[in-house]
Amino acid sequence: MIDKRATVAAILLSVIGAATFLVMPVVLGSAVIAFGLSERQVGLIAALLMAGNALSAVSALFWVRVLDWRVASRVALLLQGVALGAVTHGGGFAGVGLWFLCASLGGGAVYSLALTVLSDHNHPDRVFGYAIAAQVAFQVAGMLLLSHFCVPGGFNQLMWGLAGLVAIGLVLGRWLPHRGAVVATGPIAGVLRQRKAALALLGCLVFYLNVGCVWAYVERMGSAAGFTAVGLGNALALSVSAGMAGSLVASWLGVRFGRVVPLAVGSAGTVLAVAFLLPSVGPTIFLLALALYNFVFNYSLTYQYAVIAAADESGRCVAVAAAFQMAGGAMGPAIAALLVAPGSFLAVNMLAAISAIVSFGLFLSAARA
Repeated sequence: MIDKRATVAAILLSVIGAATFLVMPVVLGSAVIAFGLSERQVGLIAALLMAGNALSAVSALFWVRVLDWRVASRVALLLQGVALGAVTHGGGFAGVGLWFLCASLGGGAVYSLALTVLSDHNHPDRVFGYAIAAQVAFQVAGMLLLSHFCVPGGFNQLMWGLAGLVAIGLVLGRWLPHRGAVVATGPIAGVLRQRKAALALLGCLVFYLNVGCVWAYVERMGSAAGFTAVGLGNALALSVSAGMAGSLVASWLGVRFGRVVPLAVGSAGTVLAVAFLLPSVGPTIFLLALALYNFVFNYSLTYQYAVIAAADESGRCVAVAAAFQMAGGAMGPAIAALLVAPGSFLAVNMLAAISAIVSFGLFLSAARA
């Protein structure tokens, strides 16, 4: 049984663990100013950020139901905090990429642990929705500060700010239980041998391929659409606020319409949004497309977690979901970096739309298996 204090701690730790990803447009925009990154390097840095999360989440399969949760949170948070501080020393493209990889290794472990704690709650659909809402609230704050960090010196300020959140996480970790629910674990590979679990996890991977593409290049696309740094920050803040509404709507609806119908709505909404998420449409349509994209992303994610939690009785499928999410998120910008042309982001949009459709098919199969 997860009490209220542990639930609050897990929700906030999910924000801290995912913080660098949640404000990735700000991170990448400020890194472009600080290090003069090219469009291709932007995609590769984004891929490294999410690759670290993926690797640490894979490792969670082996430790999340074995180690003391309080100790594990401290170790992961310390790795994340030290790396965020170290990246301020630069070292060129290679150095920045290496430290971001290390920071995301720690952050990914924190995020996986937080999701596992929440999956042990009596009402996982509801608390997953609250966690996503908290993450979106953090995103809104980050986007509103975009213009402050996208200036010379802003990158270092941003990194130390994120490291400060990690320090708060070290205090919150004391509220976690030492262990979670007692579950029949069996061999680690057994999780992936379950058809429902495998389909749901592949759905996560493909869905986040779309997210990685859009989130890595949205700051560049917005700049190409004619937004100033202040205007783009405000536009991103408004659009991710729609994401908070999406998660809260999902939390309110629960399973009233099942899980397949909401996932279908989310997929259709994603395709519609990326069809208009082009610099050529102008600032107003671009903003509306961003708002729709963020709404359906968070709306869908709540139901995806619920499908995953129902797919595997061992309780480890939710933890490894983060690995598949970040693996897809790393693949997305890496593939887009090979296809993107200077001044044209059509390949990003097409890749995102195809990924959303394929992902829905996989979740549909998992829900009906």
